[in-house]
This record gives sequence, C-alpha cells and structure tokens, in this order.
Amino acid sequence: MSGLLDKANKSVEPNDNKSEEDVSDAVIDTFPGDSTGSGMNAQKLQFQLGSLAVLIVTMVIVFILDNKAILGGFTLDDLFIPGVLLSWILFNALELKEKEFDMKMLGASAGAILLVSGIFAGLALFSSGTVTISNIEFDGEDNEIDLDFYGPKGMDYTIEVLVAGKVAYTHEATINIDKGSHSVNLEEFWNGNAEDMNGKELIEYEIVVTSKGGEDSMKFNDIMNREIDTAFISVLEKYTYINNGDDKVYEGIYVEMIVGIGTPSSDFDFEDGIFTGKEPLPIASDWSAEVRVLGGDSIAEYEIIADEGVANGYGDFSSYWVSLQSDGGILEKGDFYGEDGCYTFEITITNEHGETLVSTDSQIEFFWDDNEASDGSKPAEAC
Repeated sequence: MSGLLDKANKSVEPNDNKSEEDVSDAVIDTFPGDSTGSGMNAQKLQFQLGSLAVLIVTMVIVFILDNKAILGGFTLDDLFIPGVLLSWILFNALELKEKEFDMKMLGASAGAILLVSGIFAGLALFSSGTVTISNIEFDGEDNEIDLDFYGPKGMDYTIEVLVAGKVAYTHEATINIDKGSHSVNLEEFWNGNAEDMNGKELIEYEIVVTSKGGEDSMKFNDIMNREIDTAFISVLEKYTYINNGDDKVYEGIYVEMIVGIGTPSSDFDFEDGIFTGKEPLPIASDWSAEVRVLGGDSIAEYEIIADEGVANGYGDFSSYWVSLQSDGGILEKGDFYGEDGCYTFEITITNEHGETLVSTDSQIEFFWDDNEASDGSKPAEAC
C-alpha cells in the first residue's frame, strides 16, 4: 500500500529539471499577445477593418457624392485609385510591416478589393442613371472650354451651352466607360465678359447636360472674363542733379501699363507724379496692343502681344502694372519730348475675343523745361 502512495506523491512533485523560463515560454506560446483566444490575430483584424472602412469611404466619395472640381482640375473621382491603393496597403499592413511577403495573398487581396470596387462602381453608376458634369476648365492655348462628365457606360447625353439663358451651342455624345469629355471653342458662344470689375454679373454662362436619368447644370462665369475694356499708363519721372546739385536735368520716364476690366468705375487720374486713379481689374486673356506717346517732337511706340495676360519680354499683365521697358530702363527724353505740355499715351488693344479698345485716357502734363530753368520741382500731373 505504501508503495502505491509513494508513486502517487512522486507524480505530483514539481519537475526540478524545468526552469521558470521554460514555464513562461509555454504560457506565452499558449496565449500569444497579438491574438484572441480563438487564435485570430487582433492587430491584423484591426488593419483589415480599417482597410474596409477606407474602401467604403472612397466608394461613397467617388460614386455617390456630387463629383465637382475641388481644386483646379482635381475632382473627387481622382480619389479612386489612391483610395483603393490605401485600402490594399492597410489590408496587408502587418505583413508589409514585418516584411513577410506572401505573393499569393497579396495578389488575392488586390483582386478582391478591385472586384468589390468594380461591383460598387457599377451599381452606383447604373443606379444613378444620369450623366453629371464633373469639371469645366478654360484652355487658353486653344481658346476653348474643356468639359468632363461621368455617368453609366453607354448612356447618351446632350450638352447645351446657355448664354444669358438662351441656347448658344448644342452637342450630343455617349459616355465611354464611366467618363466623357468634350471641348467647345469660345467662338461658338462668346458674348462678352461675364462680370464687371466689381464681380457683378453681366452675362450668365452655363452648361446643361441632359440624359435619360435627368439634368445637371453648372455655371462657369468665373472663367468667362476675356475682354480688356480699360488700359491706363503710369509714369515716374527720372532726373539727376549736376553742378553740385544746383541744376536739375530730366532724363526720361519709367513707363508702366495696366489692363483689365474697368466697367463701371475705373478712372484715370495723375497727381504729384504718381497714378491716383482707380485701377481696372486685371484678367488673363489674349490680346495685342500698340502704345504711342503723342505730343512731342517724335512719337515713341510699343508693340505688345499677350497670351493669357503674359507678354514675352514684358511680364504678366494679368496681375498688376507692368513696365513697358523690357530692360527695366526708361523712355529717354529725346525719344518723345518736345516741350512742356500735355502728352497723350494712346493705347490700342485688339482683343482675341471682344471689341478693339482705343484709349486716350492717359494724358499727363510735364514741366521739365520750366523746372530746369528755374530750379523748380513741379511734378507731372493729369492734363
């Protein structure tokens, strides 16, 4: 009997050969820190749920929300590829982080995400049943507006350009895959600037697209200010002193020009040697100009060609005043001056779209002879 008791006692005695470290390892193997009790990896599950959330948000933004331009030519549907790629990265984040690449698993997850995206896109597009305007931009190089649309593949639609509420242009097309595009030359519908210098609407420009599922429209007044109707000249007199500062000598003038929309309240004024009038609103447009300085012994001339407001050799007229001396110098006194009096800066601007402007508003009186003779300092002023 005692023998049996001894054997029983030995069976419950601790094994002296097993260290505490071995026991700890056994516990860790049984209950891994990154797994649930069922053996599922909790961290991986979190990444996969995040991936699903990103995919759903991307699909909703791209195919459900109104897909307008949000920055320049960037629209919400441009988030499709980045969103799908981010979803795939999140789904495989743990493997990518630990650099344990299973190419079959990576490929399978990519295929699954693309399949779900395609199904969602198809359902969203066909359930919408309409063609929608995505973006409208002006192409200054070709003088046309570029239009982008999205909708169900194969759906027919009609584009109308409305000017002041009346149809000025019509075009019929069909959606290819899930997007469509079309360009309309400005000559097809141009009818003057959309706004005045204060942003008040003059003419409304609108795109209307009609399809089986309904109608969508978008105004584009902000890009339809194309006609220069005002141009002013400003000058700065250049002189030096000789004979130890006793005598003043005039050398010429620095000449600048500003062009833009002046309707209804811009005006020219010049006092104490500087421009004091109300400037027009500069715009980006295509035009050519000839500037002549009249009133002296000779006529100085400038010829300028601007593409979207930028004239090579001069600068960007779509922003502010621009010097008419390409080298930063001056219009020499001997090239235009005759005697004291009023000088007219005649500006002729031929608009690519719109009327030809002839402006003689910039009239400035100089007192150089009198100032040099009497050591005077009367600055130039408006005539």
